[in-house]
Amino acid sequence: MKKFIIAALAMVFAFTSCVKDDVYPFPAISNISNTIAYNELDDVTVTATVTAFVAIEEVNLVYKVGGGAAQTVKMTGSSNVYTGVIPAQAMGAVVTYNVVAKTKGGSTTSNEVSYTVGVIPIDFTPLKLNEINGNDKFIEIINTGSKAINIKGIKIFKDTKDVWTGPNRDLAAGAYLLLYSEDVVGAGGKHEGYDPELVFTSGLSAKKAVRVQLTDPVKKGLDDFNLVTVAKTAPASYSRVPDGTGKWYFTTATPGAKNTNDTSDPVTGLQ
Repeated sequence: MKKFIIAALAMVFAFTSCVKDDVYPFPAISNISNTIAYNELDDVTVTATVTAFVAIEEVNLVYKVGGGAAQTVKMTGSSNVYTGVIPAQAMGAVVTYNVVAKTKGGSTTSNEVSYTVGVIPIDFTPLKLNEINGNDKFIEIINTGSKAINIKGIKIFKDTKDVWTGPNRDLAAGAYLLLYSEDVVGAGGKHEGYDPELVFTSGLSAKKAVRVQLTDPVKKGLDDFNLVTVAKTAPASYSRVPDGTGKWYFTTATPGAKNTNDTSDPVTGLQ
């Protein structure tokens, strides 16, 4: 009888040892982040890390604008990192969102995250005047920063007159933006067909005193070239050497490209 009991217990232990532990079915969500909505033009990309002991069936981004109805965007993933995009919203809009991950065994909803469109302003200060040419009639702007800047709304003033407003486009870090006068881009002009968004509505002379100001969209000054005394006619360009940060010199023209390193002929008469 004793041998029978021992054998029976051995069979029970052998059977139970073959039964697997239940696998935790719920996904985990971490490292949620989003890009910044500087203005009404900016989509917002949300990123999250989603892990689980079982297969993840879907991950969704669920967002609301103000008190509006919930909207759902399917997130796509690679190596457990999932991304989804909330489309651009109006300035001042308050957007709230959650990440919802599902497996066959259950689902997890993240804590709510919110942001306000336009609450963080764009830093326009890396934008500088880099080259001014009254012969070929162009103004060059450079982005001296380490990241792209959307230039929508920035302004050029020539002799206190508002002559150009920036379009909705990004200027990459280290890149140049070349603006031509309407004097040379009209019908039959030297640059006929040039991008009309990059044309300023004024002439430009190499023989006269001139003030060119670059401002942000609310007209806060970013840079100011103010030539009050003309010592000589500019042979080509007024250029910063080095680009974006240096003093102004008379140099050969380099539209849309790095200025020369020539510092032999400084521009005098600046205020």
